[in-house]
Amino acid sequence: MNYEPLAQELINSLLLSEMRGSLVQKQLAELAHGELAALNYLGLQKDGASPKELSRQLMVNTSRVAAILNSLVKKGYAVRRADPDDGRMLQVFITDSGRQYAQEKRAFYLSCCTMLLEQLGEEDAASYVRIAGRIAALSDPESGVLPAPCPPQGGQKRGKKAV
Repeated sequence: MNYEPLAQELINSLLLSEMRGSLVQKQLAELAHGELAALNYLGLQKDGASPKELSRQLMVNTSRVAAILNSLVKKGYAVRRADPDDGRMLQVFITDSGRQYAQEKRAFYLSCCTMLLEQLGEEDAASYVRIAGRIAALSDPESGVLPAPCPPQGGQKRGKKAV
């Protein structure tokens, strides 16, 4: 079977959903790479985490982590403290209000996903979850299924303008 037409249909659906500002996609992005992802990770770390560790775990660059942490600290959801082993380094910890906020957001997202799956019906919902899990596993760089990400076009480095 030629899967290219199906792949094109999938891409078109995803792009249309993105252009419409899909609530689910926004939620998934926040859960995976945003403030909520940072709070969820910090909530699991009793000894806190370094910004560099957060960058690795969330798979975002250090400047994005800095912006996330600045926002979380400003909102009172996280605190920065000097590392007891190396005073030059910082460790970040979740606060009680950050933990509560993360729990509330997870409950909200769970509710939204539950409503969407209910609309699909039992059989389609189970198929969707199974297939989405399979796609996630195949998309893992360690699976070897997909090629490495393409480099930026025109020899440019990310974030730099061509001269």
